Amino acid sequence: MHIIQSFWSCKKNNLLSFNMGWYSPEYHIMSWALSCLQLRKYYNNITLYADTVSSKLLIDTLQLPYSNVVCNLDELNIYHDNLWAIPKLYAYSLQEQPFLHVDGDVFIWKPFDEKLLNSDIIAQNKEAGTDYYENILNNLENKLSYFPAEIKYQRKVANPIYAFNMGIFGGHDISFFKEYTSKAFEFVNNNIECLSKINVSNFNIFFEQYLLYCLTSKGNKNVSLLLDTVIDDLSYTGFGDFVDVPHYKQYLHLIGTFKRNREICNQMAFRLRKDYPTYYYRIVQLFRDNKLPLKKDYYHSLTEKSESELVERFNFLKGKSIEKVSAAPVKKTISSFWRTGLIIAYLNETNTGISKSTKKKLINDVSEVENCIQEILTNKFSHLNNDFLYKRDILSSGYFENIFTDVHKIYDVNLVSNDDFEIIEACYDWTLLEDNESSPRIKVQKIIESCKEKGNLVIIPECDSQGYSMVNIDDLDLFLLSLLKKPLLIKALFKEIATAFDKEELKSAYDEFKLLIFGRIKSALLYKLIKPLI
Repeated sequence: MHIIQSFWSCKKNNLLSFNMGWYSPEYHIMSWALSCLQLRKYYNNITLYADTVSSKLLIDTLQLPYSNVVCNLDELNIYHDNLWAIPKLYAYSLQEQPFLHVDGDVFIWKPFDEKLLNSDIIAQNKEAGTDYYENILNNLENKLSYFPAEIKYQRKVANPIYAFNMGIFGGHDISFFKEYTSKAFEFVNNNIECLSKINVSNFNIFFEQYLLYCLTSKGNKNVSLLLDTVIDDLSYTGFGDFVDVPHYKQYLHLIGTFKRNREICNQMAFRLRKDYPTYYYRIVQLFRDNKLPLKKDYYHSLTEKSESELVERFNFLKGKSIEKVSAAPVKKTISSFWRTGLIIAYLNETNTGISKSTKKKLINDVSEVENCIQEILTNKFSHLNNDFLYKRDILSSGYFENIFTDVHKIYDVNLVSNDDFEIIEACYDWTLLEDNESSPRIKVQKIIESCKEKGNLVIIPECDSQGYSMVNIDDLDLFLLSLLKKPLLIKALFKEIATAFDKEELKSAYDEFKLLIFGRIKSALLYKLIKPLI
């Protein structure tokens, strides 16, 4: 089977400054690297369809190991830059032999099943549209001037909306793919004059995924799916769980909001660093050479001047014992108490609908939290060695595999708490301010709803310029951390935690209890609050 990928730069000249829907640009580029490299582990024949800008980045600069490059997507620059499905459709339309297109945000840890690859039509999974899809389509029907007959027919005979997720797409039915892509381009081209009236990004779902469903449904075509589960359009979960690869999951797809989730992006980047450090540091050095900031900006202060020096340093730190405390303090200061400033600015606006007493409580709480953070940075974190913290990060990315690869030995792993983090009390969950998806109004409303008599925020030392990260924990997390102040086998940890639960409830719901506690262990590992003794 011929594997293909397509990367259109959406008419952007500098992909280092454009995030393409990701949390930040470096994660977008790291995604392409990891996607290609994982595909290359299992397949020798991988073609990239690119434009001049993407070809220069992925091939000339990053030197990703594609077997073939077709640089023809500049032809698509006549289209609106939010029509991100257009290059995929164009690539599908050019195929004369069986193929599988894999998106650049898809990652595999085993080859695709041969039975799937021998199918006429292949997609990732079937989607069931909720009110979200229905509302979008209703708007499009009111604003667009042309709809294919197959969509009109489907709207008359079926409800709800169904579509196919096309994280992967392809197969052997070349004549159908020619028909499908022709109708998709007709759908787009006949509505060019209407694009100013709609959310163009939302349109992609319907001329690619929904049209495919309508055509295959009307033509009684069988679509073979990678995943048999029908998933609601807003209910994708687990597709960004890098902590579960390769032992539990071998396929991930960073759909939609996963791309903008800081923790998922960091997990993806750490996976690239762990498995392909040369490519990871090549990307880091590319941003450094262009004097562009990275979200995880530890590298701005390093004296190493090249990719090879960064890789050498990475390998050196992995194996070297490093002093925890630096001889001289490292100055780390909170950025002008930004949370307090943001909250005050928002509450000073008119018509917030928030009572005076709640406003006062919010301001007092956030001020107290940031004062505590400042004190922690100045008196506790400032002497921590950045190399020690970076080595901690390097090692922590391998903890999940160390613990979870062998299911028969999980319960005999010793865990222990790290001793560097600090816990502070707060009435509100101030980590919610870091949500890049929501408006200030929604953020503040979520913060108000998070109010507790006494909550807990964990402040974790980091080796970047800010010097810390922050996570909200509940009483169960706090109990787990208290138990792990001394090393404890996971099976013993389960017994201790079980004492806090009703015995009868545990008997009837022990599987749910196991999932809950393993989830808390994974979160604590992710945030570097605990570690295995292996």
